[in-house]
Amino acid sequence: MSRTISHLWALHTSTHELVNANVSGSGTRRWVCKYCAKTFSTTTTRLIRHVSALGGSGILACPKVPNDIAEAVRHERESAAASLDMIEDLEGGLNVGPSATASSFRSRTSTQREESESSTPFESSEPPSQRPRQGSLHSAYLSTALQKQRQKVAEIEIERYILECNLPFNVVRTDAWKRMVRAISQVGPTNDDWHGIPYSRLRTSLLLEEEERIDLQLGPIKSGWQTYGCSILSDGWSDFRRRHIINVMVSSCLSTYFLKVVDCSASGTRITGEYIYEHIKFAIEEVGVSNVVQIVTDNASNCKRMGEMIEAEFPSIVLTPCSAHCLDLLFEDIAKLSWLAPVLSDAKRIISFIKKNHQALSIFRSSSDKELVRTSETRFGYIYHVFSRLHMCLDSLRMTIIDRRWIKINNILPILRQIHVVLRYVDMEGSTLGLVYHMYTRMTEAIRASTTLSPSRREEKLQLVESRWEFMSRPIHGFAALLHPYFKSTTLWSRGSLRHMKDLYMERVMAENEQIAFDSEFSTYMENIGIAYACPTSMRTDVTSQPLEWWNHYGYGHPMIAPYALRVLSQVFSIPCERNWSAFSLVHTKLHNCLSVAQLQRVVYCKANLRLLRSLRDLKDPRQACRSKGLIKINVSLEHNPLQQA
Repeated sequence: MSRTISHLWALHTSTHELVNANVSGSGTRRWVCKYCAKTFSTTTTRLIRHVSALGGSGILACPKVPNDIAEAVRHERESAAASLDMIEDLEGGLNVGPSATASSFRSRTSTQREESESSTPFESSEPPSQRPRQGSLHSAYLSTALQKQRQKVAEIEIERYILECNLPFNVVRTDAWKRMVRAISQVGPTNDDWHGIPYSRLRTSLLLEEEERIDLQLGPIKSGWQTYGCSILSDGWSDFRRRHIINVMVSSCLSTYFLKVVDCSASGTRITGEYIYEHIKFAIEEVGVSNVVQIVTDNASNCKRMGEMIEAEFPSIVLTPCSAHCLDLLFEDIAKLSWLAPVLSDAKRIISFIKKNHQALSIFRSSSDKELVRTSETRFGYIYHVFSRLHMCLDSLRMTIIDRRWIKINNILPILRQIHVVLRYVDMEGSTLGLVYHMYTRMTEAIRASTTLSPSRREEKLQLVESRWEFMSRPIHGFAALLHPYFKSTTLWSRGSLRHMKDLYMERVMAENEQIAFDSEFSTYMENIGIAYACPTSMRTDVTSQPLEWWNHYGYGHPMIAPYALRVLSQVFSIPCERNWSAFSLVHTKLHNCLSVAQLQRVVYCKANLRLLRSLRDLKDPRQACRSKGLIKINVSLEHNPLQQA
């Protein structure tokens, strides 16, 4: 196989040709120096000695080579020797010294440099401060082989870093990793005393600077609150050290913004409604009272007390219970029914037996590629997930355990699926408030039309569904349901309960004169009267299924209603704080739990909001939970799940 020719021949000679035409590669060549125009017949080694201004080994140093080029050639040779030593150290172990070849090469290099200093007639006439920088020339003259050697050294060090620091392998697939590697590579050669960010700066000044940068970049989201409004979200959590923390976030159709953490772990702190009220009030004033539409919390008694105080202090702001929590409570209510509780108990026992018995688990896994789902009471709708996985693994379970009780799961699962569909929708990020009433109504109709349960059991379940709706429904839900253009109909307008909910909410946010003007314009909206309906696209289902875009494009026909419609329909109906707790869990772990609450807040603030900023790059329109008719409609057929493929 023929050897490659060194790139130095083309860079530093005017002409070059092999002395022996039968030899491949560089070999001994007859060449003319590009700088001094002298002719030589040497190998590549003497070419390097000549153009590096070192001389020796039977050849003189070039007297006319520029200083920067000579220095770049010398640096390249030294870097090649250093890279060879690094690879040998990495492959042979950290305690193994450099090879004899590399060591002798370095000794020869240093000796030749000393000889050149005393024997080379060429000396630079330029002071060191006026010489050109060698970084750009160094990269230009860096050989491909040397670059590959350095990449190999870097890959070995990266792999060892990931293994020693217990990082997952998929971290190298993230954009953050690629940006970091690219930024480090652009730094170029540095002094040996630079090892990246110092520990003291990383956890103090740099973290504070990152907070300030993120806060500035979140400006577009904060300005969007004036148009679309926002919701204050609050939820509690306890870390591994049993310190209670309250999470405060701001959500809108643009995104969910992490605001702050309230430390409730101080001695003597009682988490009462008054205590939560003070912090939520401060968050409302920080965001802007005119921008806040609602407060969304869980269903604890102290949160209810806080909501009463907020509504009394700020009449235009309402308290809304988290729908995801309410639907999870509905699952628990259904699980307590006398005819369903034994089935759930048997399912738990079967899962526990298979998980704890190695032989049974081996038999099950030999016929199933899916794992059984353990019961987890902290997971929303865990009952549905347990029954759904049991149903998917039905054949494998029959091969492991012969039992006839599975027919009961087939009867129960279709009913639970409908509730789970609604739970998935309301727990989405984006505008979901306008869908709640309609989805809950269609879920009730689907359960009422089911035939898998006896009439008595079906009615018993419907009573639980109705009681939970009475618990979580608020006037703002009826107001939002009427303003959603996709569901607009005379049948909907004829429902007295919805019109009553609309009037109750209008009393909170409008004066009497505004209510009269609003009702007059609302009648024209429900009857499709106005200039906006002259456009044929205004009534297309693919347009009306996106309420925010509809009101942005066609709201000019109803100028009194449009601002209220945008503010209400933009809101969420659930607390996405549960997703943010995962960020806390990744930062504050069982092994790394010494962060103070203030430091934990800063880290999670940066982590959560950096993820938000990355998502904004691809955001073209406000986030809306409904994108098409198929995603809005709950099929009355209990075998259909529109979110099964999501």
